Amino acid sequence: MAAVANEAASNGSVGHCRRKDSTLQSRSYGAANGTANGAANGHLTGTSGSDTSDEDLSLPPADHGTAAWLFLAGCFWLEFFVWGLPFSFGAFEKYYSNHVKLSSEKGIAAIGTTCMGFAYFIGPFTLAILQRWPSQRRRISLLGLVVLLAGLIIASFATHVIHLVFTQGLLYGIGSALLYNPFLFYMDEWFIKRKGLAYSIFWAGTGFSGAAIPFLMDWALNTYGFRVTLRAWAFVLPRRPLPANGVTLRINYDFLRNPLFWAFQFGNIIEGLGYFVPQVYLTSFAKSIGFSDVTAIASLSVLNAFSAVGLIAIGFLVDRYHISTVLLLSAVTSTFCVFVLWGFALNLTVLFAFAITFGIFAGGYVACWTGCALEVKKTTTNADIATMVGFMAAGRGFGCVFCGPMSEFLLGLGALNASGAYGTKYGILIILTGVTSLMGRFGLFGRFGLQAGSPVIKQPETAAGEHEPLLR
Repeated sequence: MAAVANEAASNGSVGHCRRKDSTLQSRSYGAANGTANGAANGHLTGTSGSDTSDEDLSLPPADHGTAAWLFLAGCFWLEFFVWGLPFSFGAFEKYYSNHVKLSSEKGIAAIGTTCMGFAYFIGPFTLAILQRWPSQRRRISLLGLVVLLAGLIIASFATHVIHLVFTQGLLYGIGSALLYNPFLFYMDEWFIKRKGLAYSIFWAGTGFSGAAIPFLMDWALNTYGFRVTLRAWAFVLPRRPLPANGVTLRINYDFLRNPLFWAFQFGNIIEGLGYFVPQVYLTSFAKSIGFSDVTAIASLSVLNAFSAVGLIAIGFLVDRYHISTVLLLSAVTSTFCVFVLWGFALNLTVLFAFAITFGIFAGGYVACWTGCALEVKKTTTNADIATMVGFMAAGRGFGCVFCGPMSEFLLGLGALNASGAYGTKYGILIILTGVTSLMGRFGLFGRFGLQAGSPVIKQPETAAGEHEPLLR
């Protein structure tokens, strides 16, 4: 197990304050804080190195084995159910836009972007709490479930768009973040050498749910209306058990002083401004050029399905190539498919070609977050992967929140004097999506300047020359 501890120390991912539990639980309370350094050096507050090794021996192995893969499967299904509704918002947008009472009100797009935006945006705040009090992680998941369900049920009584923005949008977004974010820490502890692939399979649940659930939602909305649909979905979501008490950990934000992180984050925010435009408007666009309701929903379903493919493929690449190489591939391909394919998608073949390619190369962008975090960790050695991923999610959420009102304003400007899909009222949104797809990969320039100039920020040392323990 010494080799396991040393490997954990070098990755800063697997801690040594572990315990077994009959319910799903974090493999370690120290993992998300880089306490593996303590494991390697054999000093944990109140725990000897030999005790740690004995405890490690009783745990299932990370990266492989039945327990690790069953945990990953559970995370996949959590992702499937929690994010299935937000990533199926295109079906709701189409329904609300044709609803007798709601269609005359502005802000329909903001329902979906508020939900996804706040789910991403509050990541750093929830992750700070989860990192400081790791014993409360499952309790916070349960709180998130309550908030999420409350948002759905209250939304079912809405009579105006603004009510839906605050319930189906804000409450659902906050609740899903509280329910979901603890699993970022668990994932970081179960998978060390295969982080990119593991996170990608985890996040691929969104793509698969986004492929199947739009059809379900479209059928339910047209058959039973949004009130029954929202109440029914509230009974589908998973439940989490209550946790026991445990230790608290110190939070480290040294990576915020690293300019390479901000290069990645700047591009991430820009990417969030445009990525969700197809998620919200692709079904309405397909309808506007003459396709049936089924074809319109199918275009969104195909986009989400291939997002799952893209997440796994890009996660595989992140584990094997420099992150700037992967970002460059994503930038070129996603920008091309927006400007060339969506820009001239006036027939079914081109529309679905866009949905497939955008799903793979733009939908898989999230898998780059772990690569970005690992790259920052090279110069900020005590940075925590889960916390950095949370900040990346917040950056994307910041862009997503502004995407809703901005896209509605641009849509109101009318059609451009141009050919192809650029000549429709959605032409300006196509341009927005293409520009943000290109600018969103700004972080790839970190390889050619910022990385070389970034100071190495190490964990603080005590007077005795030992690393300061992160447990308090």
